[in-house]
Amino acid sequence: MTITSPAPTPIPAIDTHGAADPRRARRRRGVSAVAWRLLGIVGALGLWQLGAVLVDSRGVLPGPAIVFSELGASLLDDPGLRYLGVQHPGYLYNIGWTVGFAVVAWLVGSALGAAVGLISARVQLVRNVSEPLLFVFGAVPALVLAPFFLVWFGQGWAGKAVLVAFYSFVTVGLVAQSAALSFPRASEEYAATLGLDTRSRFRHVVVPGTLPAILAGLRIALATAIAVQATVELLGSQTGVGRLIALRANQGDVAAVLGLSLALGLSAMALDLLLRVVIRRIIRWQ
Repeated sequence: MTITSPAPTPIPAIDTHGAADPRRARRRRGVSAVAWRLLGIVGALGLWQLGAVLVDSRGVLPGPAIVFSELGASLLDDPGLRYLGVQHPGYLYNIGWTVGFAVVAWLVGSALGAAVGLISARVQLVRNVSEPLLFVFGAVPALVLAPFFLVWFGQGWAGKAVLVAFYSFVTVGLVAQSAALSFPRASEEYAATLGLDTRSRFRHVVVPGTLPAILAGLRIALATAIAVQATVELLGSQTGVGRLIALRANQGDVAAVLGLSLALGLSAMALDLLLRVVIRRIIRWQ
């Protein structure tokens, strides 16, 4: 009698190309996103140039080349602003002042807003006190409150810092409170069955679960902080982009106003990109 051994089970081939497909797909999506953004920038500049040609008036709508040329010429120093008594007439210094000041106030206000928003979602007394404040002042424009803050805290740095921090507090507080209130209770109840007390559930379940929404709110608050800082400087300041925009607007220099506004916007975009990188590293577990 002949005994035959069973045929060996074939080993499936490992597809080395398939493992790289997700990486290639992500790379293609990244390149596509950059290409579309560049296309949007080129399209906007083209429409701007077309509008400048049709208007044909530098005093009404200067072209991109004129605006960027004047911006580069005054980036480090501007004799005209120095003649007007501006202590630091260079655009770069004033942009750095506005953005840096706004970032410091944003950090303080956002940290307080996140803490109050999260706690208010779990402590009714804190919610009763903070919720009206967050919703009322969240609907009031900064330009309305700015004169009051400047009167109460003075024309110096304190009034501006309090106003920027306050709006960052309101923005992040609303986001944190909404995220914590909508967080599923089932997750906390399951953690309770594992023996976690109230504080541990809040620290290890609620905070990580609402973190992505809060970090997204930080991006909104950062843009708001820079805008509020520049707006307050328009009303009264010795340094900053807002003061330079006010001076150039009084002179009727549209090119300088556009250049300063674009420089501030590009600075805000660069900070937002940096913040997005940090956020991706923080929530890489998602």
